[in-house]
Amino acid sequence: MTFKFRPFKHSYYTIFLLLLILKACNFSQDPKEKLPSENQTHDRLDNYLEWGIYRGDKKANQYAEMGQIHAANVHTLEPVWEYRTGDADENSNMYSNPIVIDGRMYFSTPALNAVALDAVTGEEIWVFESSKYNKDQKVLRGRNRGVTYWEGEEGQRIFLFVRDRVYAIDAKTGESISSFGGKGHIQLTQNLGMDEDKAYIEVTTPGIIYKNLLIIGSKVPEDYHSTPGHVRAYNAVTGELEWVFHTIPQEGQFGHDTWEWVEGEMYGGANPWGGFSLDEKRGWVFFATGSPANDFYGGFRKGINLFGNCVIALDAATGERKWHYQTVRHDIYDYDNPPAPILVTLNMPDGQKDAVVQMTKMGLTFVLDRDTGEPLFPVEERPIPFSEVPGEETWATQPFPIKPPPLVRQTLTKADISKVTPESHAYALEQFSKYDLGGIYSPPSVKGTISLPGHLGGVEWGGGAFDPFLNILYVNANELPSINRLLEVSDNMEDTYSEPAEMGAALYRSHCTVCHGADLKGNPPVHPSLQGLSLNDKEIYRTISQGSNLMPAFNHLSEKEAKALVTFLKSNPALQEKLISQKDNKTGNSGKTRFVIDGYKYLKDQYGAPAISPPWGTLSAMDLNKGEILWQVPLGEYPELAAKGIRNTGSANFGGPVTTAGGVVFIAATPDEKIRAFESYSGKELWEYQLPAGGYSIPSTFMINGRQYLVVTAGGGGKNATKSGDSVIAFALPEPKENQPASPSSTWMSLFDGKSLDGWVHLNGFHQFIVEDGAIVGRTVEGSNNSFLCTKEEFGDFELKLEIMIDSITNSGIQIRSSAKPLKHGDHYNESAGRVYGPQVEIRQNHGQGLLTPEGYSPTTGVLYGEALGTGWMSSEKLMKDGHPHYRNHGWNELRILAEGPRIQTWVNEHQIEDHTNEAVYKTHPKGFIGLQVHGVDGKGPFDMKFRNIKIRRISNN
Repeated sequence: MTFKFRPFKHSYYTIFLLLLILKACNFSQDPKEKLPSENQTHDRLDNYLEWGIYRGDKKANQYAEMGQIHAANVHTLEPVWEYRTGDADENSNMYSNPIVIDGRMYFSTPALNAVALDAVTGEEIWVFESSKYNKDQKVLRGRNRGVTYWEGEEGQRIFLFVRDRVYAIDAKTGESISSFGGKGHIQLTQNLGMDEDKAYIEVTTPGIIYKNLLIIGSKVPEDYHSTPGHVRAYNAVTGELEWVFHTIPQEGQFGHDTWEWVEGEMYGGANPWGGFSLDEKRGWVFFATGSPANDFYGGFRKGINLFGNCVIALDAATGERKWHYQTVRHDIYDYDNPPAPILVTLNMPDGQKDAVVQMTKMGLTFVLDRDTGEPLFPVEERPIPFSEVPGEETWATQPFPIKPPPLVRQTLTKADISKVTPESHAYALEQFSKYDLGGIYSPPSVKGTISLPGHLGGVEWGGGAFDPFLNILYVNANELPSINRLLEVSDNMEDTYSEPAEMGAALYRSHCTVCHGADLKGNPPVHPSLQGLSLNDKEIYRTISQGSNLMPAFNHLSEKEAKALVTFLKSNPALQEKLISQKDNKTGNSGKTRFVIDGYKYLKDQYGAPAISPPWGTLSAMDLNKGEILWQVPLGEYPELAAKGIRNTGSANFGGPVTTAGGVVFIAATPDEKIRAFESYSGKELWEYQLPAGGYSIPSTFMINGRQYLVVTAGGGGKNATKSGDSVIAFALPEPKENQPASPSSTWMSLFDGKSLDGWVHLNGFHQFIVEDGAIVGRTVEGSNNSFLCTKEEFGDFELKLEIMIDSITNSGIQIRSSAKPLKHGDHYNESAGRVYGPQVEIRQNHGQGLLTPEGYSPTTGVLYGEALGTGWMSSEKLMKDGHPHYRNHGWNELRILAEGPRIQTWVNEHQIEDHTNEAVYKTHPKGFIGLQVHGVDGKGPFDMKFRNIKIRRISNN
């Protein structure tokens, strides 16, 4: 195996907050000094400053309280290093969300290895090659979203999840810890209440740590021979099993009576495959489950089927159920709850509420009380369509939250057919004519039903990013219809068929069509075609028996059955077509009649895009206090359509967002293989970067030595069927260039074209900035803190002219040489990360208290203030008290600002107001953006302040 490291130009920021940052981030020369005591309950990594836990923290917030990279400078973000794992193949992927502890980055690779890097330089520290420890030293591949870190008196460990094993690795050396479990690993096929040799399980999402417990979920097969998706907790030191929560209740357990049990049936699924969140104060762990197996036919599992499709809270120490809430009853739609629940605290009408937010494939969002599991917004029971498939009994109603509104379409008609090109329209019409049309909860049918939302979402495993200070959730979603067609099959006895190929065809219909379809074409690359296999008989037999990559092992088949399946797969295409089309009605077949899905198929056009009207993928912002969607924008494009000029369509997306105190949302996830940054206030795209492969993962962001980094894994492949990759790429802002004065210019540059807000971004608060009558209007919104409309360009020495208008109640200001605070350094709003700070030229009609005019006290427009600098007013007390008579209370006023080195001069309507020199402020703020402030005010308003004719010219340093 080869590993390649590609550096970019790189070094560290040296800013005046360095010591404060190091203290806030809790960096130490000796990690042993920070190891928790046995009774310590709070995980030092469960914070918004480090990214030491999958999805950022145990609340699954995907949020970083950092503002060095912010909306006004994110467009300058550049790569600083790239690491290549060297273990990808043409069908691999890498969904890992890297974690960072004490300056080291840990993640999993396409071949399910674990890697440790220097998080600042990208240099490799160690690699743990799992194949050396796997059964038969086999290289395994599959979906894997990262690793889990634990520390205690016994040291520091990385837990790596490789198919049905959990390996314990020394975090410092990368060596296997042989004392853990059995020779360094836990075997997860054990302790499931079934024959270990017939169990199949994968851990695709990292477990979560509670004290000395490692809590683990799973991905299991979705057919009639599935494995139960129980949740288990293991001792993180010894690997011993501590407790089990049965997601399929056992006899005598709560929920067992919600199933009609059929003798001889295997019951599996109901597994939490999207991970966990954890409330350390309560000591509760939260997760959400998927459908019971079989995913699309429930004739052998009638009832509501607890704990399938549930949000569940357990005592993390014992596994005792605290509460559950079921989002889908008797799921036959593959409507899993993909991501882990998000833990939030909301400001509701009756006070603050700790809540649990669950997003679903249906695009519905359930907001539940964290203590009880009861919905915090109304939920309505609505009747749904009944299934006409023999033996099926759909549940009569399903829960629909009234708030928040759905993120995706809930119905599908011919009016939704794609019209992006004449060819795609014709193709979609042809497909629509073959099947029934249905919306949410339209059951699968023998003819085939096109359903929307589809079983790829809505929302997928990437979850959402929650800003805990704004109470806004940012979430990506898909609009991709599924084609759900059922095939009738039977259980087959070994002596039913005299010809192996005939038996193999029957076995194929029962076991393989769900992934590869009745036509054997599959859905590459996730489910490859089985037509014309080049593998020899022995290789096919081994794959059936042991599984490969994403394919589970069919270890419940007898040797005779497995060999019959091999014979069928190696038959000529004509015989395969004949045999697969025959109905399984052999005389003497004593098996049960069942139904299986004819492959995971989706309604796409010839370009690979959904065959419905755009948008096909979106990024949305949701106010969870009010249960309202604030904005929704398309996410991603299809390259082949973009080349034809068909842009901004959105696309199927797999991965999740990250948001920060800097007012940005980062997300990759799209088939155009880009990572993007959006303005969190409006959804406006601010930056994009072309990755070497699709970034179907959740980015990470962290700060070391005063520099903030953004990291994304670009593994490609997967459900968007783009090329595979093996890159881990880190981004940061360019280093500040010292001793390079701005070039003088006599040319005036307009900062506002009178029509749009191009070149400006929003930071802090949620006051509105809009364009009306050729002016920028800042309009107050009740309850908002200060808001700033900032230039994306920075200025050092300059002359600025603009016209302003403000009412007599509010105040405003012009930020100059300003930035956003990189980290929180106190509990006051002014000390928060992302807070705009810097010199400000005040705009106010009546703050002065000395000179009384007929219309009120004289204005202080033109005086200087240190916005969030801690300086207060920089202008003299006398000027502040006396004010001046030069501001016109009605109509437009001209404001002029001249900044030369530490000296700042201001004029109002050609009268000089201020001439102030401040060396200390200039030292910390020699350059920065220009910002238009709307101040937080009491009263409902709205109140307006207006800005127009904004122009600037750079001047030389003096």
